[in-house]
Amino acid sequence: MNSVHISKSKTRILDAAKQLHDEQGIDAVSMRNVADIVGVVPAAIYRHFRNKDELLDAMVEAGFALLETYLEGTDVKKLMLGFVRFALEQPRLYPLMFLRRRAKARRFPDDFRAGKSATFNILRSAVDGAMKRGEYRRDDPFETALTIWVHAHGLISMYTLGRFTGGDDEFLRYYDRSMRRILNGIRKGR
Repeated sequence: MNSVHISKSKTRILDAAKQLHDEQGIDAVSMRNVADIVGVVPAAIYRHFRNKDELLDAMVEAGFALLETYLEGTDVKKLMLGFVRFALEQPRLYPLMFLRRRAKARRFPDDFRAGKSATFNILRSAVDGAMKRGEYRRDDPFETALTIWVHAHGLISMYTLGRFTGGDDEFLRYYDRSMRRILNGIRKGR
């Protein structure tokens, strides 16, 4: 019964931190502000999270779980469209996950080859499947998946940081053309 209570408390704390982050940004996420929303004293937050970084890491892990729901199927292009859709629909969460240094961030190649990144595993598996079906040239599926992921991430990061003119629709058209170039470059027979 106590572990269920702790789980519910952690969920309430994470929900409050996400609310603050979504509405006001990362600077608004403090133990005191989260405690105010949850209706507890700040010391109660520290029973579940040692510090703000640990709380932010928990938010990031919840973000990766959400990202997984955007990455459906085995078609690489559709997966990468899911990735950009996530970034555009989660404009504060994406930078928290991908544009902030984190001590617990998974590292390439060791963590990725060990299967520790569920979201990357989805893409790597799709790339590997396309290679086995003869759609893509045979190569290292981990490095090929990383090339695709990094290309998408770079474009999304530039857009997120205001380095593109135009709005979401214009960016999505460019992203689609750019992703086609990358995927056409690894297709078998080219």
